[in-house]
Amino acid sequence: MISLQRMLGLLMLMLLHGVVTFPLELNPPRVVVRYGDSVSVNCNTSSTDHEGMGWEATLGGTGFEHVNVVTWTVDGLTDWTIEPKCYINLIDGEQPSKVLPVILYKTPDSVSISVLRHSGPMVEGTEYQLQCDIQNIAPQQNLVVKWYKGNELLDNVTYSDVSKTPVNVSATLMISPSRDDDGAQYRCRAELDLGPEGPQPHPTVTSEPLNITVHYAPKFNCTDQYEVKENENHNLSVTCTVDGNPSSKITWLKAQQEVDIPQSLTRENRGEYTLVTNNTHGKATHHLVINVLYAPEFLPGNDTVEVSAGSDVSLDCSAEGNPPPELRWTNNTAEGNANETTVGHLRTLYISRVTANATYNCTVTNRLGSITKQIHVLVDVPPQHPTMFSTAPSTPGTMTTLPATAKPKVVTFPLELNPPRVVVRYGDSVSVNCNTSSTDHEGMGWEATLGGTGFEHVNVVTWTVDGLTDWTIEPKCYINLIDGEQPSKVLPVILYKTPDSVSISVLRHSGPMVEGTEYQLQCDIQNIAPQQNLVVKWYKGNELLDNVTYSDVSKTPVNVSATLMISPSRDDDGAQYRCRAELDLGPEGPQPHPTVASEPLNITVHYAPKFNCTDQYEVKENENHNLSVTCTVDGNPSSKITWLKAQQEVDIPQSLTRENRGEYTLVTNNTHGKATHKLVINVLYAPEFLLGNDTVEVTAGSDVSLNCSAEGNPPPEMKWNDTAARNVKLSTEGRQRTVRITTAGIYICTATNIFGTVTRTTTVTIKGGSTIIFWLFPLVVLVIALVVLKVFCMWKKRQGSYNFIPVNQSNVPLMPLSTTGVDNHDPEGYPTKV
Repeated sequence: MISLQRMLGLLMLMLLHGVVTFPLELNPPRVVVRYGDSVSVNCNTSSTDHEGMGWEATLGGTGFEHVNVVTWTVDGLTDWTIEPKCYINLIDGEQPSKVLPVILYKTPDSVSISVLRHSGPMVEGTEYQLQCDIQNIAPQQNLVVKWYKGNELLDNVTYSDVSKTPVNVSATLMISPSRDDDGAQYRCRAELDLGPEGPQPHPTVTSEPLNITVHYAPKFNCTDQYEVKENENHNLSVTCTVDGNPSSKITWLKAQQEVDIPQSLTRENRGEYTLVTNNTHGKATHHLVINVLYAPEFLPGNDTVEVSAGSDVSLDCSAEGNPPPELRWTNNTAEGNANETTVGHLRTLYISRVTANATYNCTVTNRLGSITKQIHVLVDVPPQHPTMFSTAPSTPGTMTTLPATAKPKVVTFPLELNPPRVVVRYGDSVSVNCNTSSTDHEGMGWEATLGGTGFEHVNVVTWTVDGLTDWTIEPKCYINLIDGEQPSKVLPVILYKTPDSVSISVLRHSGPMVEGTEYQLQCDIQNIAPQQNLVVKWYKGNELLDNVTYSDVSKTPVNVSATLMISPSRDDDGAQYRCRAELDLGPEGPQPHPTVASEPLNITVHYAPKFNCTDQYEVKENENHNLSVTCTVDGNPSSKITWLKAQQEVDIPQSLTRENRGEYTLVTNNTHGKATHKLVINVLYAPEFLLGNDTVEVTAGSDVSLNCSAEGNPPPEMKWNDTAARNVKLSTEGRQRTVRITTAGIYICTATNIFGTVTRTTTVTIKGGSTIIFWLFPLVVLVIALVVLKVFCMWKKRQGSYNFIPVNQSNVPLMPLSTTGVDNHDPEGYPTKV
């Protein structure tokens, strides 16, 4: 029975006081502390049945105190193995305790990246091992090493080794770079993931980037067909390029012979080419067909044809062009019967029974132009004196075709040179005919230091030299007429020689150039003739900068120097300058002009840095930014960007938080100058309430104002929701939304921006409502009990009953109790009836 009573008593205590599983609570229950930082943790109890409590620790331990809260505090925590313990002495002699879990962490002193067992450029397709060395970090089990190429995450490395004290750690990554990785930047990042209690974002230290150079075999980036208009500059250096590292030169082959490609192409340059290039890692070839377009041109032919009246005649019109031209005859003075035939480049007009003079037009057209040529038909032209043509009449009905070399019958001089002027490359052969149509002569010949002929009675005499090397030669053709005259004609001869070499240099300077400074380039041309026909052309890339011509007359070879003043800018860094010696020898000279170009002069330009950066930058919180792409520096030599915030140098983590927002000053400098830039970083994040859920107790009938404050970026929109609320008044101030109400209930505040929505509830209760109910219940129970007791007593009075009182006497008579009294006894203990 006693045991049952105790159990019931215990049950009552449990119902009244609740079940407590442990008398101690730590706040916070777990801590993450940076090495050397301060820490503070409360240990509290709700128990009153204790004698005292305290902390035991190698640092920050407390005495034994009779309190309900005791605090463990250390100003600078440096004990890697500390295990603080809170204890309490209960009055029953028990001593419960709780150990505080402590993670003491330290970011690394340095993080560096290197290539194991290799230096210099990498080779495409070869494997290399990168190593990330992390110095003095703790704890190792919380370390995550992240590998990046640019902003691309390549790998995560975690560690299972448990070590509370700082250690040195090395992580490796295998790579096999391709040509696309040339110039890529690799980074490794040491990150401490310390759980939800640790700092957010995770503490991070990143290595300086490792820039790699990748060597690879060349590959052509080139079309199969290329069209260009004659004598216009081509852009083959842009159309046909080589992607290779180290870079390599393109060799052009035509019919298996190496050729130079001039800057402007002529019809002689059309055809199929083989492009060949190679470097130390491989060789590449490419086939290219060059199609040179040009307007129509007439081929040599006769402009005048003489025929006898009534005879037939054929007129030839021949032309070439690309695309092939269309030829068309028209007759300004229609005469006779005509028909046309076409064979290749030749279009022939056949006219029968010509009786009068006429002029015929031959028109040649393609998409680059149109030209017209007139051919005159003369009928029965009488001979003039002196004459050197046959005057025999044509037989009617026969056709007369004038040879391509025929000339009009009237001439003013008895000698004709064919060609009338020659341009000869030094050492080449030359041959020129001197002819006459006169029969009234005794003979003719050539006088020359080389190739002279004897006096011959012929109508054609030829001057020939197998290898012309006389710079001053002046061959002369003469004829002895029967009247004693000796007319003669000197053949103009231009003997030319292309230079032995053409080179370009910078006068009185070596090394990189500086932006805005003047420099003099010199083009040295060795052993060229004739100087008066020389044109020196200066190019930057494919852009023609200047033409230099010469008025000095010199038939023999000379050395020539041309100069060009330049003032390079940053855009000229890496530019190629060339000079080109070109011999413009007139229409009789070779086409295109004989040309020799120098090797390109590659210049490096140093210049002060300049920022390429926006003024505003937005990024979502904890997402990787691309500031290394958005904000760059153009300078040579290159320079590092220093970030300042409030005039203090700061490091920019890869992922930004709201603490990183604000205005920054970017500073950089090299040996040629300094640059600064202002940048505002705006970190966007979802709404967050400044306080958690809440309960508010108010007096019945009074008004209450509920505040709801939240932050977010963009600033969130605040809204209160309540279905039962009456007499609601809303107001907004900054990030705070206030509601004034008179009704109890649950009120929900919602904060929304483009990144999300969060809610917070406030429960409003009426003060005194629960107290009245608490006292009302036992009062009702008491009233009901009294009513029940009254009814029971009245019932007993009507029925009668007896009380039995034990005494030591026997034979005590039993008497009924009075119906009008209860528990009435006489002094001796006998009941009495009332």
